[in-house]
Amino acid sequence: MISKLLPSCASALCMSATLALGLLPTFSATAATQSGHCEISRTQPGAPPMSWDNNDYVTTAKYSAYGAESCEVPDNATITNIRASFTAYANRQILTRGLLLGDYILTVSATSPYLSNPLTGQVKAIMSAYGANSLGSSTVHLPFNGVRLDNLSFNLQAKLNNSVSLRCANRNPAECEDYMYFEYTIGVDYEYEVPGVPDAPGWINASVSGNNVNVNWEPVSGATYKVAIQYNNNSWTDYKYIPSPASASYMGWQNLNDGNRRYRVIACNSYGCSEPSPISNTATVSSRLGTPNAPVARLIGNTIVVDWNDVPGAYQYVLSIKYNNNNWTDFRYSSAPNTSSMSWSNLGSGNRQYRVKACTSSGVCYGASAASNVVSN
Repeated sequence: MISKLLPSCASALCMSATLALGLLPTFSATAATQSGHCEISRTQPGAPPMSWDNNDYVTTAKYSAYGAESCEVPDNATITNIRASFTAYANRQILTRGLLLGDYILTVSATSPYLSNPLTGQVKAIMSAYGANSLGSSTVHLPFNGVRLDNLSFNLQAKLNNSVSLRCANRNPAECEDYMYFEYTIGVDYEYEVPGVPDAPGWINASVSGNNVNVNWEPVSGATYKVAIQYNNNSWTDYKYIPSPASASYMGWQNLNDGNRRYRVIACNSYGCSEPSPISNTATVSSRLGTPNAPVARLIGNTIVVDWNDVPGAYQYVLSIKYNNNNWTDFRYSSAPNTSSMSWSNLGSGNRQYRVKACTSSGVCYGASAASNVVSN
């Protein structure tokens, strides 16, 4: 943000300038408050000097046009304090008559699109010119605390409140110009938000489908992410797994080996990375198929229907039957692929129970379920 002092003056013995504060791009990240100071000052006679002619009065318009000055501050800053000070000087070699005794007042007005009405503060000093070049000085704190610096303008005006006839030692007006000048300083203290590292995601969740794991987490505005993994009881990896795109709040892994995995994530931006997120739930990948629950057998007419729960990753199932008090058969009764039910019709009378195993597409079968209920026909 560039601050500039621009000349302006209408009447009386005065200096006047406008400080314009612009607007720069904003940031969107977790912010930390920092403070700063901007100072704009004039410490020597202006160019051109004050106009003055022999036998003029202070009440006649006299002013200087000062060159532009600037300072840079962040666009999202707000004022915490303003100190304004000024000193008036007279050239006693030029001024031979007239006492510059009176009230010297520096008025600072602030206007902004964010202010419903202008704010005004004053620096006031009673000064005397007896035998001295410096007429005195004064400093005051101005009531602008909390005002945004975005598009803020200051208008400065210094004025002497009296009417005194002045006489120059030289009859040539050109020799009489630099009879007085002002030095002033406007110091602005401000606070501003500095974008910082993002907050850590508040939650992370892992889900398993076969030998694939998908992980998602709480999004953080403006962040990219890195993921670390703990496999079984090993140490955590570095945060080296990056989603695609890096700003995505999810990530997946396919065709994983058997084992238990936990995940955590950090959110990052150009200022650094957050603390780690909470640790996810455990994601267990196993190529061994699970064991079905005990099947349920029921009689419909002269048909026995047996149902069981699906086992994730199973291609088909095989069943074993116990008839009356005989031994269990081998697991030789195969279901149709991707079904979890079988039936038999027109069976001879008797009591029957069933057990079931889940199998892969290559025909590898795993643990047998508990026995079903007894069904009689």
